[in-house]
Amino acid sequence: MILRLLLAIIGWCGILVLQLCLMGIARFFERSSDSRTFYHLYLIPIVLTALGALIYWIRIPFAETGPDFTGDPLANGFLFIAGIMIFVLSSILHDQMLRGAQP
Repeated sequence: MILRLLLAIIGWCGILVLQLCLMGIARFFERSSDSRTFYHLYLIPIVLTALGALIYWIRIPFAETGPDFTGDPLANGFLFIAGIMIFVLSSILHDQMLRGAQP
């Protein structure tokens, strides 16, 4: 059970670190250019991902067979909304960063 908890913590922390890196890239680009990247909005999916991960992390000790990452609609909703927001924000950032690029 401790191994499951440790692997879950490592996995979810890795996802959160990637989201923080994306937020840092957006913040750097906003400060170094005249484009507005809305990097403050990246905090919302980070918090939603952390909440969803926390809900599943709390469930791990009570699972008989192993971690079940499909059984909690609230956690799934948090992770779904976080994923959609990260997709939209990163698409906006991508368009702004490549606005002046020529193929």
